[in-house]
Amino acid sequence: VNISALGFGCMRLKEFQDEQGNWQVDQEHTNEMLMKAYELGVNYFDTAYYYCHSNSEIAIGKALAPIREKVNISTKIPLDKVNCPEDYEKILDESLAKLGTDYVDFYHFWGINQKVFDEKIVPLGLIEKAKELKQKGKIRHISFSFHDSPEALKHIIDHGEGLESVLLQYNLLDRANEEMISYAASKGLGVVVMGPVGGGRLAYPTELSEKLGSGKLNTYELALRFVLGNKDVCCALSGMQNVTMVQ
Repeated sequence: VNISALGFGCMRLKEFQDEQGNWQVDQEHTNEMLMKAYELGVNYFDTAYYYCHSNSEIAIGKALAPIREKVNISTKIPLDKVNCPEDYEKILDESLAKLGTDYVDFYHFWGINQKVFDEKIVPLGLIEKAKELKQKGKIRHISFSFHDSPEALKHIIDHGEGLESVLLQYNLLDRANEEMISYAASKGLGVVVMGPVGGGRLAYPTELSEKLGSGKLNTYELALRFVLGNKDVCCALSGMQNVTMVQ
């Protein structure tokens, strides 16, 4: 799948509280940002079940509806809600309904570690269930996002037959997964990076670029170039909040 080098992280969309005190996503603002991103070449949009008070999937589904077949939507299943294979399909169906689509391009086991993999995903046969739903056309690619040690990542890659891509943290400040990024790619997994600017810590102006002999690049640009300069990384996600950030 030819996904864009820059992906749109949809965790920090503009929100407001309505008269009843319920959180809502600013749909008009979201439409503008996502369509501008698409016009500029972004075709990978990443959300999750709980993002933006559980409204992110709804908002990006509406925003991307006119170009649904031209983009890749990534979302994630919270495994705390899954106690059997039927739960997995039920939650997927909820996400599909919120997204207003018949399929999700990249469906992630969300934020897993080795314990969750060994004690829930494997015993409940959830990868097999995902494969079944892939055959039905509800999932295009089976993925996982990850928060654990590099050793745990290797364990999941080695024992997770059918997993096709991984979403993990990697940036100038945190290179712990560097070796495993290469390993994942060697095993045929796509690699998408979250936190490429260190959760914003690398977004501020510094003299780092000049010290490295790279001229006067902004630190965030240097951070993104570092991540995308790794040949085994397919895409870096950025949680953009307005059209200026997107541009």
